This record gives sequence, structure tokens and C-alpha cells, in this order.
Amino acid sequence: METVQTRSSRWPSPIWLVPLISIVLAGWLLYQEFLSSDRQVVITFANGGGLKTGVPVKYRGVPVGKVDEIRLSDDLKQVEVHASLNQDAKELARENSRFWIVEPEIGVAGARNLDTLVEGKYIAVKPGDGEPATRFKGLSAPPEQQPESGLKLTLVADTLGSLKQGRKVFYRDLPVGTIGESKLARDARHVEIEVVIEPRYAKLVRTNSRFWNSSGLDVDFGLFSGADIRASSVENLLRGGVSFATPEEAGSLAGAGRRFELNKEPEDEWLEWAPVLGWQ
Repeated sequence: METVQTRSSRWPSPIWLVPLISIVLAGWLLYQEFLSSDRQVVITFANGGGLKTGVPVKYRGVPVGKVDEIRLSDDLKQVEVHASLNQDAKELARENSRFWIVEPEIGVAGARNLDTLVEGKYIAVKPGDGEPATRFKGLSAPPEQQPESGLKLTLVADTLGSLKQGRKVFYRDLPVGTIGESKLARDARHVEIEVVIEPRYAKLVRTNSRFWNSSGLDVDFGLFSGADIRASSVENLLRGGVSFATPEEAGSLAGAGRRFELNKEPEDEWLEWAPVLGWQ
């Protein structure tokens, strides 16, 4: 009597292909869902005044996302804005991308961002390079009003007046720097104003330079001479700014962090100073 010999196959039973295909298909669907989902980001600001859930995030004036939630940070010192960027705007969330709050600006120099009077504030973004990121520190002013790297100085004044962050520092009516953040001095008797002088103009600032607030009109009335009106450049007058001058016998170069008194107005001789400094 012949015996029947059975041969075991090296291949698994076809029935195992069903769950395997299901797992691969499920993984593919999850991957596609991940690619098509919004990018979640967290932006921290010093305060969140005027922001609320649903406020748009815009790039070049086009909505690319929205605010989902606003809450205090764990240390209660900042406001965390949780926002989502649209799938087609994910590339805006890079390490060096910058976010800031856009609000209306109205003054004698003109008006900007008037659309926010109707639509409300919104968050603007300027894309940067680097690796993808999800957490950002929001700017206190638009990037064009942020001080660039350079010689950082501190001006000490009795009051802040019309000076604001992002306004310019002038030398002979030429913008050579930017006004940064302002704060009260420790004794609360003065205001400390940070200014940043562009690197190429840093040699213009010497230890005996004089700074003054050049954002207003200087009007002197005389009984017989009438009114003597003196003003700096139109940009100084309208937008507010700081000017400085260096005497003929210029002192040594001012170092980073040096403090200067911010005078309310210049003395006549300061306006006549024209030293040869070889700044280039």
C-alpha cells in the first residue's frame, strides 16, 4: 500500500494577506491625514490685548490660519497663543519665522493698518529659514521696526514723550540707528531707552557725543525778534526720533551699553559740530 506524502509550503497561507494589507492601508491613510492636517503652533506675547479665538493669522494680507486658544503661560508672565496654520501654509512655521500683532496706528504722520479698525487685530507672520518649529516668541513690533544688530546704548530721560520703539536715531538728519524698548529706571525717576546704532555708523558715537529728542518743534518768541521756529527733519517732526552730534574734539569710541543723557533739545553749538571721524 502506497503512503501519501504531503509537502509543507514555505509560503504563509493567503489568508494572512488580508490583515497585512489592512495594516498597510490604515498606515497609509494615517500618513495622508497627517500630511493634510493643519500645523499647530504656539506664539508667546507679553500681553494678548485685543486677541481672541478665531482671530486670523495672515501672510501678505492673506489668511493662512487662525487662533484656536489663548491662555496664560505656566509662570503667569506671558500669554500663549495657540494657533493652527493651514496645510498649504505649513512652511511658514520655521525656526526663524517671526510673528507679531497688527493693530491700527493713527497719528500726525499718517495712519496704517486701518482695516483692523473694522476687522479687529490679527497676527501677521514673516517666514524664515531653519528647521520646522512649533513654538515662537512673538515680536512687540513689526520686523521693520525691530532694532538690528549693532552698538547698543542706553539713553536716560525724564519722560518718554513721543518716542516709540522702531523710530529712528539720526546723525545730521541721516537715519543711523533704531529706538528699541523703553522701561522705567530702578528708582522710577527716569526712563531708560535702548537704541541700536548700525554697525557701519558705530564710530560716529563717542564718549562725549550729545543726544536729544528731535521729535518736536522748538519755538522761541521775542518781543522784537518775533517767533524763531526750529525743527529737525520732517520724519523727526512727524514720527518722533532721536538725534545726536559729536564735537570737533571727539572722544574715544563709545562702548556697548554706555549710558547717555537724552536732552530735551540741542544747544546751538551742537548743531554746528562737524568733526572728521572717518567712520567707514
